[in-house]
Amino acid sequence: MHVLLLPALLLTGYVLLWLLGFLGCALRQRRRALPEGADYLVVLGAALDGCEPGPALAARLDAALERLAAEEAAGHAPLLLVTGGKGPHEECTEAAAMARYLIARGVPAGRVRREERAVNTAENLRFSAALMAAERPGYRCTVVTSGFHAVRSALAARRAGAPGPVLGADGLLAHGPYALLREAVGTALAWPRANGAALVLLAGGGVLLALA
Repeated sequence: MHVLLLPALLLTGYVLLWLLGFLGCALRQRRRALPEGADYLVVLGAALDGCEPGPALAARLDAALERLAAEEAAGHAPLLLVTGGKGPHEECTEAAAMARYLIARGVPAGRVRREERAVNTAENLRFSAALMAAERPGYRCTVVTSGFHAVRSALAARRAGAPGPVLGADGLLAHGPYALLREAVGTALAWPRANGAALVLLAGGGVLLALA
């Protein structure tokens, strides 16, 4: 049993360090100032309640409306791009529900763009980036999502080539610690080779050291 103790300690330490690093990135993301002059405010989809935005999605949309007002006060006129397809138990696409929510709150329909194919964060950003690039080459955007989801969204935005910051609509723990922990795991899985190799090396090295 003692042979497994050192590898277990090394693996536990690696996981804890990853969680601390993720939390540090999330806190830094929240403190980052948002530049003005975005051409698009990209709102990422989330669960619906029937064909209406659920609490998390409504918070994202309300944050996007606040950001829109701030951009307009500074003399800019960004478009709102809502992204999200239809889940297996949803009555309509997330983008359609989001568009209705925004239009009902005074956003002109002509300033709302829909992306209705995406089924995950990576597709949200990849499909949205393609749409924005086709409509406005050289665009700038601000991505709006939940606070706990901002780190993974920023990573997906960089990989998709979407130039712009991420705005967290609410606090990191607004949806409970489980949501934040799930995002930390999801972010780790975004680097499967690097993290997998590190875990294998730590486990193997720990066993060798314990047997030495």
